[in-house]
Amino acid sequence: MNCLVQIKEAQKSYTSTEKIIAQYILEHTHEILNDSAQQLGEKSQTSAAAVIRFSKKLGYKGFSDLKISLARSSQNEEEDIDTVLEEADDLTTLIHKACQLNVSTVQKTYQMINEGQLQKAIEYMINAKTIYLFGVGSSAIVAYDFSQKLLRIGKKAIYNTDIHVQMTFAESMTKDDVAIFISYSGMTAGLTGMAKKLKKDGIPSLSITQNSRNTVAKNTTIQLFVPLEEKEMRIGAISSRTASLVVTDLLYYGVYKYDLENNRAKLYETKNLVSQLLK
Repeated sequence: MNCLVQIKEAQKSYTSTEKIIAQYILEHTHEILNDSAQQLGEKSQTSAAAVIRFSKKLGYKGFSDLKISLARSSQNEEEDIDTVLEEADDLTTLIHKACQLNVSTVQKTYQMINEGQLQKAIEYMINAKTIYLFGVGSSAIVAYDFSQKLLRIGKKAIYNTDIHVQMTFAESMTKDDVAIFISYSGMTAGLTGMAKKLKKDGIPSLSITQNSRNTVAKNTTIQLFVPLEEKEMRIGAISSRTASLVVTDLLYYGVYKYDLENNRAKLYETKNLVSQLLK
């Protein structure tokens, strides 16, 4: 996980004090590597306790752990390019903008991966009797794609594009199952209520959302995050879909690798079955 990207992407979830600490770290990255929590607290006009809380909020054991990750992270300068399509754009410009947008989104997504959370999510999926997927809009495309991949290796995965049908899943779910919520905003009506209900019922759940204070992530067992998209009202649905596909593919690879030989055999079996049925 790239610490700098993580700090930037989590800004919507910060308190006013945390925003001050984050901004100071981003502006003085190399200068603070030898500082203690007390020194950073003084420099940022906050406190040592606030610095330590900030570090733990990001998933680190403390400020020392954050500094180690920070030293390993590289702050790549992003190309200053307007990714919004304009009427005057020729095809060459369009291709360039699309390439830059997708490359940036994929890189940020991989840099944000929390390996510990990802590993736990994979383990929940491996041990689940049934995997139920929740998602609407552009997230429905991701959920459907994910369900098809899982079915091809013999994992029982249930998904329906109708949000009202998704709401009925709760009646069938048990603690041996796992729910996967895919929602960029994490505030989608219907999904928020389902996440709360499943948490209350003690049913394991995973979420793939933007890194912000959102209801879906708050009420799930495992949280996986995708980058925030400042231009989401324009073409952000494309970026969020791409990022979510990266995360679901990683989950799929993890489940697939767990029983590699059997899963490889199942893929061949399903491929051959489909070929025979289409004749």
